Amino acid sequence: MKRIFLDKLSEVVEITGKDANHLANSLRAKKGDTIVAVDKFGNTATLELTNFNSEKIYAKCISEITKTEILNKRVTLADCLPKQNKFDTIVEKATELGVDKLQPLISDRTIARPGTFRVKSKLDRWNRLAKEAAEQCARDTLPEIGNIKEIADWLKEISPTLGKFENDKFNKQGALLLFCNERETSENLSEILNAYKNCDCEKGIIILIGPEGGFSEREVREIKNYGGVSVSLGKTILKTDTAAISALAIVQYELN
Repeated sequence: MKRIFLDKLSEVVEITGKDANHLANSLRAKKGDTIVAVDKFGNTATLELTNFNSEKIYAKCISEITKTEILNKRVTLADCLPKQNKFDTIVEKATELGVDKLQPLISDRTIARPGTFRVKSKLDRWNRLAKEAAEQCARDTLPEIGNIKEIADWLKEISPTLGKFENDKFNKQGALLLFCNERETSENLSEILNAYKNCDCEKGIIILIGPEGGFSEREVREIKNYGGVSVSLGKTILKTDTAAISALAIVQYELN
């Protein structure tokens, strides 16, 4: 069934702008069709399209409006911005893989550093791509996309929410921060995730991916000081966008 995301659900819905254009032209919807609608508050309902005109589509709710259950064990992908438009692909694939939040970062070796005037346009684009991907893969929620931040500032911000992983055990006191490190030889991502899920922790997981060239030595020390666990994705060195998608796929497989 066709699916769209709206600002707010009610018994009678007026669909306008890009959403109406997407329904009418891309999805070829017509009067009498039923669609699934999800709003930003996590409400879901089935709508029947009742009327079309050149700019608006009207619909009525034909099911109970239900609240989507939000799990505590959220998955965040924190990714140092890659070159060109590779983050577009990361947004799309991460959305399909069920990520709850994407956090774009600037690190020591980050090459892509958008100026202030470009940040808003990039965030608008990433939110649009996430919405389109969520509709395509029939998600019940939209991933949150954070503002672009320096990695040092971001680490300080999240530090009170992090737990510690020591001696193959997780203390359950906060989120588990895992950073993919091509120089890591002993800790495997799947093994760490198995230890994590066996400790019955309800907190979230944060996957941190470096830029082209990886993290600097200073950053590796800083991430570890905040409780980050260095993990390997295998023997081959992956491109930064491939690493992000691979790590999320492993997380989804191990946890779900």
